Amino acid sequence: MATLVFGVVGRAVLGPIGGLIGTIVGSGVDRRLFGGGRQAGRQATPEIQAASYGEPIPFVRGRMRVSGNVIWASPVRESVSRSGGGKRGPATTSYSYSASFAVLLCAGAISGVGRVWADGKLMRDANGQWLIPATMRIHGGSERQAVDPLIAVAEGEAPAFRGLAYVVFEDLALAEFGNRLPNLSFELLAGEGPVNLGQAVAELAGTAGVRLDVAGEFTTVAGLYVGSASSLSDVMAPVLRYTGSALSGGARLVGSGGVVKELDPAGEAQSAAGGDGRATGGDRDRQRRLSASHAPDAVEISYYDVDRDYQAGLQRSRLKPGERIEGGGLPVALDAAAAKRLCTDMLVRLAAGRQHRTLRLPWRFLGMKPGDRLALPDGLWRVRELRFETFVISLDLVRVAETTPPSQVSDGGRGLLHRDAPAGPSRLEVMDLPPLPGELPDRPRLLIAGAGAAPGWRRAGVMVSLDGGASYALAGVIPAPVVMGSALTALPSANPAGWDEVGSVDVALLSEGMWLEGRERNSVLAGANLAVLGREIIQYCRAAPIGPGRFRLSGLLRGRRGSEWAVADHVPGERFVLLDPASLLELPLPLERLGETILVRAAGSGDVDALPLAVPIGGEAVRPLRPVHLRSVKVGGELRFSWIPQSRAGFGWPGLADVPLGEAQPAWRVTLRDAAGQIETATVEAPAWECADRPGPLWLDVAQVGATLGRTATLAIA
Repeated sequence: MATLVFGVVGRAVLGPIGGLIGTIVGSGVDRRLFGGGRQAGRQATPEIQAASYGEPIPFVRGRMRVSGNVIWASPVRESVSRSGGGKRGPATTSYSYSASFAVLLCAGAISGVGRVWADGKLMRDANGQWLIPATMRIHGGSERQAVDPLIAVAEGEAPAFRGLAYVVFEDLALAEFGNRLPNLSFELLAGEGPVNLGQAVAELAGTAGVRLDVAGEFTTVAGLYVGSASSLSDVMAPVLRYTGSALSGGARLVGSGGVVKELDPAGEAQSAAGGDGRATGGDRDRQRRLSASHAPDAVEISYYDVDRDYQAGLQRSRLKPGERIEGGGLPVALDAAAAKRLCTDMLVRLAAGRQHRTLRLPWRFLGMKPGDRLALPDGLWRVRELRFETFVISLDLVRVAETTPPSQVSDGGRGLLHRDAPAGPSRLEVMDLPPLPGELPDRPRLLIAGAGAAPGWRRAGVMVSLDGGASYALAGVIPAPVVMGSALTALPSANPAGWDEVGSVDVALLSEGMWLEGRERNSVLAGANLAVLGREIIQYCRAAPIGPGRFRLSGLLRGRRGSEWAVADHVPGERFVLLDPASLLELPLPLERLGETILVRAAGSGDVDALPLAVPIGGEAVRPLRPVHLRSVKVGGELRFSWIPQSRAGFGWPGLADVPLGEAQPAWRVTLRDAAGQIETATVEAPAWECADRPGPLWLDVAQVGATLGRTATLAIA
């Protein structure tokens, strides 16, 4: 049974701001605007995902990063796979988990979803390409959107969440996130382009049933985010204060600019007025200057920094030394320069605002409203308050700064960001290799390494087809990029029984950002610097840089892990892959697929046009190793042969004792032949065989039998 969090939707019945609407419905216009006198709460963070009842639904305008609330989820799906067992060793059971769920993003319609982060790491780039495989459906929040098909199937009857923007993930693999639901955040586009802050606040007020007319100039922001259960006053108060705007008559939002009216206090703007509307004697125009303590020494603003993936930013502006700092948070997305300008403008505005003035005007100036600007002979003033008594208008004015200091240098600081660099195409290397240290496969398996030349490449999914391309299935995700490239020279053949101090090979890596390091002999003997060159597995002690992304490898161990058959099989241009088991994707295959060919292609953000690779299944992981030290002796009229088997179960010599063969049962296939062809063949259960002596020359082929036939060792008999 899936879970539907109806509490979130129910909270939105009175409007799309959740708790905000709950606090203000039922009051008059003034109360809805100014709330009940609560202290403004902390600025809500848009980056923490919730999954609880009664959460407020975010209000978003412009471009913003949000996490939202999980409103539906199906039970986590568990997949079980088993391998091993019987004589090959203990059985191994592997579990994988995936989840389907829906996340409510915000109220109202959105234009789309840009980047997506999972646990702070970029999961989907700005072009809509997934860096790890995922299926996400976007419901844009229209009033006509249909029920999501997955939710409809799971629930039977389910809401369409009309008027609410949300996304649905279907079968998201959880291994990448520690088998848990990741903390997701999304870059919304709730409207194209920058946002006029005044218009955005008016739209917010409209959701609470308050109509605001917008006049004057307002700062432009990248986005507005309101995600906490706050009153409208909690949201509007910092906007009014930090932008120099004002609320006039309870229904008019006036910005810092706007129409300027010219007045002359020496004439019509004299102090007293009679009933005929003409200025008469009385108190003259009065001015006063507040003390310096009424203006702060510095102003600071916290905001969401668009250049730091919407992380919290802080800018401060100071005009004079001192300890009085006025600060607060704006629920908007800005860059550092714009936030710095807001601080500076506010600081200058507060300094100028220490000058107050009272004017008394005739009643014919009743058209004036708080927020209007007046140009008087001594400068620019703003109407702070207006009173009308006995046909006389009293204006409380505050000085408006007419000049602002030059822009100050701003720095948003550094953040741990996952830059949206182009991922580019993926390069896959599909390797059919013998067992690597610490493993003993009981069925064929391929190891897949991936990397990219572009700086933004991080990982890619791998799609596999077992039916010649008729259908593909996701095999998994490359865990991390692998150092890989190609050989510039051909590595000469050498004896795999010791160190090769003569041969060397030059390799060019796929990206200049990749690097190779040399290691001491003891480290190499312990398993360091294991790599595939062509079809041979080698190890190296020295890696000398010879150019950008180019290295010369020497001090080699050859034919490692049973690949001695490939020491003479090298050509320029063959692959080079540094083997890091933690960065490889393992693709296990059924034993009956031996000899078949499968198709493998990359499914990363830059692999739209990727062509599949045709890969034969050779079964190197289950192929017994080639016998060594073949000998023959003639006793009477018989030829007696013996050999020493090699074991896939262990390439070392722990305790100087032999290791088990690693096969279900000991068996070898022997074939005696001469120049004309095969003479005799047999299968034996011990590393020895005898037959009648014959005139030579003769050859004996020996191969160990396991899940498949092992590689052949040949002995020539004179």
